[in-house]
Amino acid sequence: MKNKMRRKFLVLIALMMTIAMLGFLAGCSSSSDDDGGNENDAGETVELVMGHPFSGQHPISLNILEPFAEALEEESNGRIKLTIIPAAAITSAASVYEDVIAGSFDIGWTLQGYTAGRYPLTEVVELPFIVNSATEGSVALWRLLEQSPDLQDEYSEVKVLSLWVTDTGEIMSKKPVQLPADMAGMRVRFAGPMQETMLTKLGAVPVGMAAPDMYDNLERGIIDGIAIGSSTIESYRLHEVITNATRGLEMFVSPQVLFLNKDKWDSLSSDDQELISRLSGEYMAEKAGEIYDHGLETGFQIAEDGGVEIYAVPEDVKAQWDAVLAPMIGEWTGKDSTHQNVYDLMVQIVEDMRK
Repeated sequence: MKNKMRRKFLVLIALMMTIAMLGFLAGCSSSSDDDGGNENDAGETVELVMGHPFSGQHPISLNILEPFAEALEEESNGRIKLTIIPAAAITSAASVYEDVIAGSFDIGWTLQGYTAGRYPLTEVVELPFIVNSATEGSVALWRLLEQSPDLQDEYSEVKVLSLWVTDTGEIMSKKPVQLPADMAGMRVRFAGPMQETMLTKLGAVPVGMAAPDMYDNLERGIIDGIAIGSSTIESYRLHEVITNATRGLEMFVSPQVLFLNKDKWDSLSSDDQELISRLSGEYMAEKAGEIYDHGLETGFQIAEDGGVEIYAVPEDVKAQWDAVLAPMIGEWTGKDSTHQNVYDLMVQIVEDMRK
């Protein structure tokens, strides 16, 4: 009798262990399925961290990135939380791309010109005579990314959320600049290889540095001027350290990029990916361009109010500047067929936008 009861007890224990094991295996299988692809639980909280080298008071930070974070949280019912850490607190202009790839944080924003050679095809938008405004350039550059596999390869290590460009570049200086010859020997700050080439052709001495360093270097006389858009006058208080600025050269625009760690992107649910894409992409590019175009007008007004002499470049003088810079196009497209194809596609996109 005792043996019979003992056998029943052992059978019961074995049955309970079997049920428990099956439950454990089922749980593992479910967990494995959740981890695969991008089908994570759409109900779980997503914590994202963004780092960038610019001031938290930068117009893009205030008017693009902070509203982006707010919209993500609002439209996800509080699930997606984006923390923005500005002012090079966790990264630098030179390292932000590598930091995002390494997973040090999730999202980065930078100006491509700070890392020369990494984005050679993106330089197409910096060529003279390509675009007339930040809004036009921003939308065109985003569409170029969508249509050009070669440009997509340039960003293959990250998920690009958006691309945009600054307002058109002028010369801001501590002495009058009107003709190309006035640039001879001037030490002028630049922010990328294309601008360096421009300044060299104009006879200036290019000096590379990040935007936050411009004020001190101008004030101390280390540089004589800067090649940049007037929207930066307000952000960096440049009207306090320059005496002159051109208006109408429109020599270049500077591209910027917002990107996300690829593994982080792949871990998101399809619904969350769709939300992030809807709030970024061309929509964000156009908004950023509009902010820079507005900043162009604001910047010139602040400069004028601050006593800076604005030289409105007449057409015949602009033609002299253009003649110096025009050879850059053939030099760039002549590098190889890829450069030529990207240039041709960019020109076509801009022409289509102007119809």
